[in-house]
Amino acid sequence: MKRRTFLAASAVSIAGLSGCMADTEYRVTKATTEMSTDPFEMSVERTVKDATIEHPAELTFTLENTGDEPVRIKSYGVWPFGVLGLLDSPGGDDYMTESGLNSPSYETSDRVEVKPNGMSISSEPLTRTIKPGKLVSRRYELDGDDIYRAGTYYVVPEFDDHPSSYTTGDSWSTLDYRLQLDIEEKARLPF
Repeated sequence: MKRRTFLAASAVSIAGLSGCMADTEYRVTKATTEMSTDPFEMSVERTVKDATIEHPAELTFTLENTGDEPVRIKSYGVWPFGVLGLLDSPGGDDYMTESGLNSPSYETSDRVEVKPNGMSISSEPLTRTIKPGKLVSRRYELDGDDIYRAGTYYVVPEFDDHPSSYTTGDSWSTLDYRLQLDIEEKARLPF
């Protein structure tokens, strides 16, 4: 009788796992930044590398004012990076995730509205100042369900007509950076 119970339990467990085996999970294996905007330095930290069914990958973006003057940054949706998405080429226009990168900042912002079929942002900018030697960090999340395939992706503003910009005077310039993510498929079961 114990053998039949074991076999029945094993069959139910395998049947339960078979539905999960088709779901692909991903790992962010590398994250690099290039910053061509003086007086800033930008970095990215992979705080949670795996984009699994249970939990998204987490990335922390940090922007530092390395200059001698305060710099004002204007962003849309959330400050200072705005609402971000992923492209498969730096100059492309085909977003590689359905919902872009998510951020806890979206939930607390009164200028981002997340809906089941997309999101919208307010056309009213957020403008704040970063003092010399100071930095600001924001966490973004990448859901495994939103990744179509492994590969190299580039983080860009989700809304092209609203990139972040900066000034130390009266003339505004686009905050120019390139953030690259290398994403690989992750083996779900160790066999």
